[in-house]
Amino acid sequence: MTATLEPLTDDDKETKRAAREARRAECDAGPMRPELRYRALLSILKMETDFLDLADRKARFALMIMSALNAVALVIVVRGGTALTAPGPWALAMRVELALYGAATLYYIRQAIESLRPRGKVDRSAAHLPREIAPGESMQVLFHADIAPRDRDEFRGLWQHLRLDNLTTELADQLHMVSRINVLKFAALGRLYQGVGVMTVLLTVLLLTAALSGSLAG
Repeated sequence: MTATLEPLTDDDKETKRAAREARRAECDAGPMRPELRYRALLSILKMETDFLDLADRKARFALMIMSALNAVALVIVVRGGTALTAPGPWALAMRVELALYGAATLYYIRQAIESLRPRGKVDRSAAHLPREIAPGESMQVLFHADIAPRDRDEFRGLWQHLRLDNLTTELADQLHMVSRINVLKFAALGRLYQGVGVMTVLLTVLLLTAALSGSLAG
């Protein structure tokens, strides 16, 4: 005898729907699944590395502006010639302004270097790298400074037994490191652009002084 399936009643459908929603709510309230955690960390890490590239581009653009300002300052020095070394209040004022401008240029170039310089892990010996797979621990297999010191066969062997939680732990460590780097880079970048404003003001004052001294001399 063949059993026949009775159609679901509205109450049965509602019961199943409520059960599905309860399971979904339980999943949403609990910890993320490992594969979701991996994808989320990877996505955020990419966003943070994009910020690194953005900071570097902004620093290079600030250096271009500073180069243009320095070119104008050089023209003033060349055209000023002996007028800068001559006695008198205007020549003295221009020498002081040039000294301030030069000091500001050196200081804010230092900020550009601080923003652009490489940061992160330094190369280290293989003796300090983990060898045995441990649940939830970073095995340090994603960063070039950790990969290069390892023997190739050993590195392959680690990947054959690697756990997903090993990767998510290391990604979390890398995300933390890159985020700290971004904080330092953007702080230096803020000082650099503040310096571009200071240099612009100093150069404007120098131009006005040079113009006034030229008009008085004429």
